Amino acid sequence: MRWKSGNGRLSPGWFGSIGLAVLLFSAVACGSESSVTPAVTPALSPVAVQTPEPTPESTPVGIPTAEPSPTLLPTLTPEPARATPTNPVEAPVTLQVLTPPDRIGVEVGAVRVAGITSGSEIGINGIPVEVLEDGTFQRDLALIDGVNLIEVMASGPGEQTTSRQLVVFYVSPTAGLPFTLLYPPDGLTVSQPEVDVLGVTTLDAIVGVNQIPVDVNSLGVFSASVALEEGANLVEVVATNIQGNIRFQTVAVFYTP
Repeated sequence: MRWKSGNGRLSPGWFGSIGLAVLLFSAVACGSESSVTPAVTPALSPVAVQTPEPTPESTPVGIPTAEPSPTLLPTLTPEPARATPTNPVEAPVTLQVLTPPDRIGVEVGAVRVAGITSGSEIGINGIPVEVLEDGTFQRDLALIDGVNLIEVMASGPGEQTTSRQLVVFYVSPTAGLPFTLLYPPDGLTVSQPEVDVLGVTTLDAIVGVNQIPVDVNSLGVFSASVALEEGANLVEVVATNIQGNIRFQTVAVFYTP
């Protein structure tokens, strides 16, 4: 096939130029597409991921757990207990006055002060009185008309002291036979199988305790010990003189062993 040129015919040189241009354009077009077109990355839809809550007992996966090594403590040897010197605590001194009762009225100018103590010394109105081995003590005192104050003080080791104060009223009767029962009080309860009976009257009086004669000393004080039976006991004291005057008093004493 022949191409025309100028005169209606195409020359083969012109066709070659056109072909070369087409080839270059195609090459450029292909290179432009490969370099300009961006790479398209498919969009990833978000997926909800649940994170488990940590628990005290859970151990992260993949992390080895190491057992705690025991802590070595130094061994302490206890020292032997040392005896601490202590001063013995001394018990307080006790004092009980059995007779006369506080604020009693008597018809005779004398009373017997008697009691029991844990102390080693007794003073009655400042006068030392002997304390027996069982802790008992007694002393007869003369009274004045009216009010009489009696102070009993007990002393023990370590300069410990305790005291009791009593008031006794003495009013002498103008007629009859003076008589006062000092001990025991009516209704007394004791744990011993006997009780002491104390009283005062005149020097010329004859006294009987449960019909047993009892001596009267130079101050008019008399005393006797009465055996008791378990339960209630009646103690009767009778005083009389040569003028025929009679005085008596009965009290109940309960013995509970």
